[in-house]
Amino acid sequence: MGQALPLLLAALLAGTSGPRAATAGSTGTARAGAGTGAAKARRPPRAVAAHPAPLEEARAALKALMADRTKRRLHHNWDRAILRLLAAGRGADAGPVQLEAARARYALYRWSADESDREKALQLASRAAKAGVPQATAFAAAIRREAGDDHPAARPRPGPPRPIAPEPAADDEATPDPELEGAVAALASPANTPGSVPTEAGMANVSAVRTWAGDDYTRVAVYMDRWIGWRWEELAATDGAPRRLVLDLKPAQLDGAAFSKPVPGERVDRVRTAQRDAETVRVVLDLPGRDAIAFHRLDDPPRLIVDVGTRAAAREARVAIGRERLPSAAPPGTPPEAEEGDERRLVRRVVVDAGHGGLDPGAIGPTRIREKDVTLAIARRLGAHLRKAGFEVVMTRDGDRYVALEERTAIANARRGDLFVSIHANAHPRRALNGTETWILNTADSRYARRLAARENGVDDAGEGGEASRLLTNLDARLSTVASRQLAQEVQRELVGTTRQRFGDSLDLGVKSALFYVLVGARMPAVLVETAFISNKREEQRLASAAYQEDTAAAIARAVAHFARSDLRVARAEGAQP
Repeated sequence: MGQALPLLLAALLAGTSGPRAATAGSTGTARAGAGTGAAKARRPPRAVAAHPAPLEEARAALKALMADRTKRRLHHNWDRAILRLLAAGRGADAGPVQLEAARARYALYRWSADESDREKALQLASRAAKAGVPQATAFAAAIRREAGDDHPAARPRPGPPRPIAPEPAADDEATPDPELEGAVAALASPANTPGSVPTEAGMANVSAVRTWAGDDYTRVAVYMDRWIGWRWEELAATDGAPRRLVLDLKPAQLDGAAFSKPVPGERVDRVRTAQRDAETVRVVLDLPGRDAIAFHRLDDPPRLIVDVGTRAAAREARVAIGRERLPSAAPPGTPPEAEEGDERRLVRRVVVDAGHGGLDPGAIGPTRIREKDVTLAIARRLGAHLRKAGFEVVMTRDGDRYVALEERTAIANARRGDLFVSIHANAHPRRALNGTETWILNTADSRYARRLAARENGVDDAGEGGEASRLLTNLDARLSTVASRQLAQEVQRELVGTTRQRFGDSLDLGVKSALFYVLVGARMPAVLVETAFISNKREEQRLASAAYQEDTAAAIARAVAHFARSDLRVARAEGAQP
């Protein structure tokens, strides 16, 4: 009994102290397990606190994507972010999140020109309206209003074709709808001007330096992830050192090791890049000659373009007005022959550029016809017609591959093209809009022109600022404008006439101008042809047909041949230094 009593008391104490000790967090396997359960029971329920976290994370991820100029160029990044947002919107959040997703999908449509994105935005907005979100009804109505679905377009009346008007007034673009502009506001980013104080904080990454070269021309592109301040300096040749162009970009860091590489051609011997100090990346071009230099700024991604050899461009871009014609016996399409003493350059080599390609599909129509496929088909047919007429043809792409805009012009310059023709299909939020228009490089003359140029350039519709005017102070750009406009008028006349003869209802939208990156720096007359509207279901089907592609190619080829025989041709007369 004396020994049993202490054992019994110990057992009783152990039985009662275990839970208390566990509650206090004492060690021991059984007690620790019990203590954990008790502690969990006394914590606030995690479900309530954890619910908004995935939604806020999804919202933050979508906002970051819209602000990232590189990632937002890829459609699948948008799909992933929007699906994540929808998955996180549960319960009372479901309706408002559907409206947020609708706004994001519409913003993607403005970026992609893919009709299915706008349809999905409308579907999401309709679902949000059914869920009782009042703003969703107004947003869905704005989408329908923009598309013209609230007032369907009337079919064209039968009758004689309307007269051709090659120079219509600037387009009467509708006033921006606040409901829709609010959805794309997050895509807008402050416009940075090279050499100015950067508007984005932090270091920029200088990711690559690329070159394209011919015998008398070289283009160098410096790529970065944001615009920063930069300055240039030209150093004269000294004993043992060539003439050099020095570019300093600050604040910046070089993404990778310093390098020095030779450049083909005769205008730039070598390009060297290094981290000059903690905040400065230096790019040096070794220049063996005295060629003039031009700078261009292109966005999304930000890149600084340096063209070397622009003095030759100034000479060759001089426009001569003459009265000499080909003999009447010359067959149609025959390139002109130079007469003795005639310094005008013959139009022999035509650069044909099929818009978009590879990972860039261009605009996508209501039945999923892709612009990149249509433009390649027309470009191939155009090349065949031009070769048959006796011209040499250079294709910027002859397959489904991505070619950067600055590379297309570089190919034309390096191959010494005499004309540059870029083939595209148009797209517009108003589904009923149709017709043909031809563009040249100049300042945009309407909001419609700025929006179209932004889509083709893959940038924000934020206006041109002074960039277009600055580019056009370059002498070769000024001299090429007159010849480019005449070529554009020839193309427009042939295309509209051919389409009206076959279909009877083609709208002539005229010759217009805007800041198209693919035309920047071209050393020859250059035009961009918007053959038809892929966003219009009737014209989308035409664009997809082999007959329409053939008619379009033949019409452009006739325009080129007529321009080559005309009074206005590109000259070799000596020009002033730009």
